[in-house]
Amino acid sequence: MATSKNNPSAMSFVQGVANTWMPSWLPIVNARNSLPYTEQQREWQLLRRGRYLEFNLLYDRGVKFGLANANPRVEGVMVSAPPLIAWEYNHVVEDGSDEQKLMEILKKPISWIE
Repeated sequence: MATSKNNPSAMSFVQGVANTWMPSWLPIVNARNSLPYTEQQREWQLLRRGRYLEFNLLYDRGVKFGLANANPRVEGVMVSAPPLIAWEYNHVVEDGSDEQKLMEILKKPISWIE
């Protein structure tokens, strides 16, 4: 495994990300945090959070490994989960909705680095 000692460019990259993430993210949050949203949009957010938790519990190798130990730390897994989620079996999004557009993007991701 490469360390910062023998790979200074990797360390430089990580430091660059760390130093620029908050200044780039905070203006977006400040500009959007007071935008109104509908109950339907909130429900969609909660459903997506539920899918995140599903992924972590069922597919994430680190989480599965941690839970397979003799003394699993369930609290350690759950503390990383969103505080509120929703789950709906076989949820179908409305045709032409923003949610459907997002699902199409998620199913066919764009490779931004070629």
